[in-house]
Amino acid sequence: MRTASSLLRALGSAVGVTALAGVIAVAPARGQTYPDHPIKFIAPIAAGGLTDILTREIATGLAERLGQPVVVENRPGGGGTIGMVAAAKAPPDGYTLVMVYSGVASVNPVLIPGLPYNTARDFAPIGLVGSFPMLLIARPDFPARDTKELIALVKSKPGAFNYGSAGNATTSHMTMELFRHATGLEITHVPYKGEAPVLADIIGGQIDFAFNTMTSVLPYLGSDRVRVLGISTPTPSSLAPGVVPVADSGIPGFNATGWYAVLAPAGTPAPIITRLNETLGKIVDDPKVRARMASQGVELFTSTPEGAAQWIADDGQKWRAVIEKAGIKAN
Repeated sequence: MRTASSLLRALGSAVGVTALAGVIAVAPARGQTYPDHPIKFIAPIAAGGLTDILTREIATGLAERLGQPVVVENRPGGGGTIGMVAAAKAPPDGYTLVMVYSGVASVNPVLIPGLPYNTARDFAPIGLVGSFPMLLIARPDFPARDTKELIALVKSKPGAFNYGSAGNATTSHMTMELFRHATGLEITHVPYKGEAPVLADIIGGQIDFAFNTMTSVLPYLGSDRVRVLGISTPTPSSLAPGVVPVADSGIPGFNATGWYAVLAPAGTPAPIITRLNETLGKIVDDPKVRARMASQGVELFTSTPEGAAQWIADDGQKWRAVIEKAGIKAN
């Protein structure tokens, strides 16, 4: 297994079974016969984006290995709340799953008062399935050529530069706020509605820089249309050769990794959780699946259910600090 997976498995072992304490009561016969009818896989976003692509890839792998259809159901709306609530309220029998990411599992519970679901209480983690980096990009004529130069330039002209994001409290916004607080930079936030217009205005020179997902920037790597200054993961990525981690540019420990995990409703029997976790491991280890998702900017890996629970909890604590320092509010 890859390094990320090995670390997560070790983490899962250390954490133990606390996160799954509520799912131990099991009907053995049910677990042994599972699954005996189709499984619903909720994606709390609209069809067509990266989350949808990954959900359908995992659904195909589950269906092939479990011998039952796995039907993807897109439930967008409310910043992911509609899909998450639908999954939380489903019977805990292993026949409803949900694909989650930082925004719906870690950020929303901190950002939205009175959120109608609680990730730790209402869901049983099955496992992490992949991660994606953010790339620090700038307009083609931006004077800085790497992260160190950007920091020096912006510090020399406080308030003179701006950055774009996909919108308030999105991954791109939160990542830049993490960067801003780590460096003390004075920059102006320009929120957009999605990554595509951010990238368009970077290319057109209307804004100075931004953090965008690897997926959106991949088509422009190596071109002169976008200047790529750094990567948000603590180690380099094979998908972006030569791009130096922000953490190696004077900000030790900087890490803003996007991620995906599969959850089930709390109370799902432990044998079913175990079988689904083992099946996820086989899917993400499939070279063809890994290659297809790598072309989308996603590195697949897996974890124990306990490792996923700890990852989600730690991610929530990290973004809580960012939200509170930056005074970010839900729209």
